[in-house]
Amino acid sequence: MRRVRGRAALAVAVGVMVPAVLAGCSGSDSGDASTSGSEETGVIRVEIPDGNLRRLGEPCNGAGAFRSVHAEASFTVQDGEGVEVARGELPSGVAEKMMDVSFREGMRQPTMCVMDVDVEGLSSADGQTFVVGDGFEVTIEPSDDAGLIGEVLIS
Repeated sequence: MRRVRGRAALAVAVGVMVPAVLAGCSGSDSGDASTSGSEETGVIRVEIPDGNLRRLGEPCNGAGAFRSVHAEASFTVQDGEGVEVARGELPSGVAEKMMDVSFREGMRQPTMCVMDVDVEGLSSADGQTFVVGDGFEVTIEPSDDAGLIGEVLIS
């Protein structure tokens, strides 16, 4: 009988503790989400017209002369006076069509690598410069796409 009571008590204790622990975990996660939600994040589309042969839609990084523009490379955003207003790391890109030519489907073709870069603390790209890699410094152009705050053509 003692073993049964001991096991029953353990089952009750675990049954009470697990929901309490899970509730505590969910409470801390939601607190983190609300604090991170207070800072704005803008998205800048970075286009790298490297002409590398890829299949459309495959993951990519800059190639050839643009190889320093790759996933995990550091970037900064500077205001008109050269003061850093944001920084981060580039994500992996996606190969997109570079020219208006029909290639056979599934074949490799000259592409550009496109990265959608989340920039924390940036709500406008007006007068801002995007700096990445071996001295690529480009003015961020306004975007017509509502999901973007700007676009950059690395050249």
